[in-house]
Amino acid sequence: MDSSKNNNNDPNRLITVAIHTFDRAVELKNTLEEEGIEVKLHNVNLDEKVLGSGVRVRIRERDLAQALQIIESPETTTSDKRCVLLPVDFGKYSLKSVKLGMEYARRSRGKVLLLHSYINERHTMSLPFGSDRYESPEDDFKKIKKNARQQMDDFKKMLQDKIAAGELPNVKIETKVAEGIPEEQILHYAQKYDVTLIVMGTSGTNRRRQNLIGSVAGEVMDACKFPIFTVPIGMPDVGLTDITHVAFFSNLIQQDLISFDRFARLFNMRGVEVTVIPVVDKKDRRLVDQSLQQLVQYCREHYPECTFRTKRIAAKTFMESFAQFAKEEGVQLIAVPNKKSSIFSRLFNPSIAHRVLFQTDTPMLVVPV
Repeated sequence: MDSSKNNNNDPNRLITVAIHTFDRAVELKNTLEEEGIEVKLHNVNLDEKVLGSGVRVRIRERDLAQALQIIESPETTTSDKRCVLLPVDFGKYSLKSVKLGMEYARRSRGKVLLLHSYINERHTMSLPFGSDRYESPEDDFKKIKKNARQQMDDFKKMLQDKIAAGELPNVKIETKVAEGIPEEQILHYAQKYDVTLIVMGTSGTNRRRQNLIGSVAGEVMDACKFPIFTVPIGMPDVGLTDITHVAFFSNLIQQDLISFDRFARLFNMRGVEVTVIPVVDKKDRRLVDQSLQQLVQYCREHYPECTFRTKRIAAKTFMESFAQFAKEEGVQLIAVPNKKSSIFSRLFNPSIAHRVLFQTDTPMLVVPV
């Protein structure tokens, strides 16, 4: 874990829980201090003499769990605003992801937003200047649009029939059909609705390997600031409450504490076994072990309803060794703190979240940091 100037074993060391403009930082500071949590504000740009945009809200590590509970308290958000975004293409793996998304929405007393996007090829054609080649007539586009809306109506009715039959949770369902590139529409509506979670179905491992750059889930993962739950088509037909063993990939940095807390708030962690797996470039084994034990100690203190253990996996054979470990130990979910990355970094140095997405059929929760 990052220690700044404080001792790694000191529960009073400072940790950043948010970066805001000065006004919002002061507002959050006042809210936390009303609950007895000491807060310090630090300017991100140390060269500036005044507090402008980019003010760090820092608290003592021992207060992190309480602070995040205040910041992300469900009581501050109405149920109508707690929204789970479910992108669908009406394929065979849409229903599996929708079922899990509806289950989560019921537990969080929220709603689901079904989103389907379609591309108007007439807008994507690239013709030379002065070309008199045939373009799709407006009637064709109207048919595409009408067909997309009809598919969404049929899909929603099918879900409502399953709700009536007791096969799906009874939650409020909204629908959106939008023209545009899928990943761009997902990001747009996630931002517009300020969603709690995005649940996305993914295709099989072999197909994803062949489509690394073009994966919608991968593109959304890179740019999204909301948690994403990926549901592979090969995932067993289980519910969220059936998940009992989670692998948490840790970068061994302070932000992992926040990522794990967000993960714990998304899922019922009672009785869950968590295996913390370090994913770092550090070669100093002693330092890695020290940071790993510090993280586990923090988790054991703040999440006594879970059991924690650690697992070291060699970097050279990481995915192969992890796949074997996951199969032998029954890992049912992978939690990954994920930083935004560019297309070039994915080409030459793909993140662990991308490697997991494209090389395993284990469901994954990606928590942005």
